[in-house]
Amino acid sequence: MSLSQITRKFLLICFFFLLWYIINSFYFEQKGLSSDKNEETLTEVHLASPLTLSNTTVTTITDDDNNKNPLKELNKKYCGKPTCKFLFVYSLGEQETKANLHFRSFSQLAEKLNRIMILTNVGSSRIENDFIFWLKERDQINKINNNDNKIIPPLSILHSSIKLHKNTFHEETNFDKHKCISKFEPLMNTKDPNNSRVKYTKLFIRTTDLKTGKSRVKSSELLTKFFTVDEEILLVNGNVIYPLFPQTMPVIPYNDYILNEAQKIKDKLSSSYIGIHWRLESSTPKLLPECVQGLIKTLNKIMEEGGIKNIYLATDYPLSSSRSQSSTFKEITNYHHDAIRTLNETFKINTWVSLGGLEQLRKNKKYNKELSGSGIQGILDKLVCVNSNYFISGPKGCSRASSFTKAIADKRNNRIKNKDSGLLNIIDRWEIPL
Repeated sequence: MSLSQITRKFLLICFFFLLWYIINSFYFEQKGLSSDKNEETLTEVHLASPLTLSNTTVTTITDDDNNKNPLKELNKKYCGKPTCKFLFVYSLGEQETKANLHFRSFSQLAEKLNRIMILTNVGSSRIENDFIFWLKERDQINKINNNDNKIIPPLSILHSSIKLHKNTFHEETNFDKHKCISKFEPLMNTKDPNNSRVKYTKLFIRTTDLKTGKSRVKSSELLTKFFTVDEEILLVNGNVIYPLFPQTMPVIPYNDYILNEAQKIKDKLSSSYIGIHWRLESSTPKLLPECVQGLIKTLNKIMEEGGIKNIYLATDYPLSSSRSQSSTFKEITNYHHDAIRTLNETFKINTWVSLGGLEQLRKNKKYNKELSGSGIQGILDKLVCVNSNYFISGPKGCSRASSFTKAIADKRNNRIKNKDSGLLNIIDRWEIPL
């Protein structure tokens, strides 16, 4: 065999070997790429498609996140840390003036406990805040995980009643006054052990421990220690009449809508007016004929001496319905009706109803329940009376002594100290004719 033939055969063998090598290399490379794609597909295993929850979305959990606790991730989303702790004071057993004070006290408690304070709503308004979204999303994640308590345990709740000590330890405390908490069902159901694990406590505080700033130093420390617990939700039914802490927070300002409504009423009353706060609850019914005559005499004197022509009446007497403006004023007699009738027959009496106050809300049926109480219109009455040129209230027997009246007088006193020349007095009380 010649050298040229040997060379040709060698080159042919090399060519087929090279061709075999290229084909096999390409095959294994494709197989490797195919394997990589399968692994990537397995990495993103969606347990569920995203769930939209009215303004919020459940984050889809992928296989990359299977080492993360879904409850901790949810808490980070809403609370900025792995654990969410809430303080929900769902019932304050007083009207607006004191309830405002107590809400501020419990806000201080929330700060001390490092808990998120739940803002309560009023009337029939819907409860829609981050708390309800947190409950919804927590519930959805629980369902995705087939109600596995190891992943999403039942809500941990401490349900507590706080009352002044009046030797009433034997009394049964109402833990769900007016079924406030039932509005959160089924997301939070304190009667369902699969939904919530609840502990109940009663806390009684002595009046002497709350009366002064000095006495509240120790009691507030004990209160904070008592409520330093691990439960996610601290539900409180509060019934105290004093601040809980030595220092009180500034008053929470009213909504601009209410402030504007008060200004509109002031403008409608022209240049000047007399404000009357007459709370008929706890008055002596048989004394009311003399009471109204004393009021008429006082009004005539003020109008004559001060040249004031307009009168504004803030009262718990029914104005827009047959029900009283106060939920605790239930026994309305003919004495009450006759007293108000006599006043109306003597003067043109203006009220928040006659002057078209809160008209926008009154036209909307969903606010009917709210406007049947004393809440928002009570605030409006207070603001109008604070702005009145002259302010009067009833004497003992004719009118109930009220923190509402005192709050008006305090505001007027501060304005007079600040040289408000539009106010002619702080407060006067009319007298019963002898």
